[in-house]
Amino acid sequence: MSPVLLICLLAATPDAGLLARRVDLSADHLSLDSKARVGTYTGHARAVRDHTTLTCDSLEVAFDAQQQVSTITARGNVVAIDGDREAHGDEATFDNATGVLVVHGHPWGKQGPREVEGETVTFTTDTDTLVVDQAHTRTKDVKPTGKAEQRVVIDADQLVLEQKKATAVWKGHVKAVRGPTTILAPELDATWNEAGDITRMVARGGVEAIEPTRQARGRTADFDVVRGVLVVTGNPEATQGKNHMKGSKVTFFPNSEYAEVDNVTSIIAVDKDKKKQEKK
Repeated sequence: MSPVLLICLLAATPDAGLLARRVDLSADHLSLDSKARVGTYTGHARAVRDHTTLTCDSLEVAFDAQQQVSTITARGNVVAIDGDREAHGDEATFDNATGVLVVHGHPWGKQGPREVEGETVTFTTDTDTLVVDQAHTRTKDVKPTGKAEQRVVIDADQLVLEQKKATAVWKGHVKAVRGPTTILAPELDATWNEAGDITRMVARGGVEAIEPTRQARGRTADFDVVRGVLVVTGNPEATQGKNHMKGSKVTFFPNSEYAEVDNVTSIIAVDKDKKKQEKK
């Protein structure tokens, strides 16, 4: 069966601040309810608006009183593509006045080489921003010379990716893991190189850095992913074994069993049993 095609010229609402848009809708079959002002497109359904293409098993399109498209609901094998942004899931809603597309139902998003899973994936046409709620991000970092490539895993309440700025910001209950290092913080941002590899992560707002034999706390943590060097500042404190240290800066070096502390004040733990034996 040849696909049916409907082309609509859409006028923006006065407050939307958008120019008139055209949406092309196509599918194997169209069922139209004029009274309810709803059209259902099934079988290889496709909607195209500006640079955004939405494909799925079925599209439910709601029209306003002027027969202009107001909202689109996509269901089944949803794939939304806008430039280098992609969103995949079971279902999606698109508000034509605002240009906001929200994908849910086991969604995952992609922008450039970065992929992330979450509860919802949202992007707006005419922007380069991708927003993921309850984000779970996995990406490979830069491989230093002679070193094995390590994966960076970051979980947070929300992730905002901005392609032009080459930045990503995770907010709310952030947990970043790279090799033996775990960073906990309210907010973390990352930058990447032209190949899309994360080169630096900065955590803010009360940070805890944890490794198997040491840990540090402070207001800010700056992680050079390429070198594997972590610097904690903002009244930092470090713990190594039973020893506790305070200073102006705490530095962790890769493949090292000690923490370097600037302007250090140390509290050295004493083994009480050993001290008793020495007195004897």
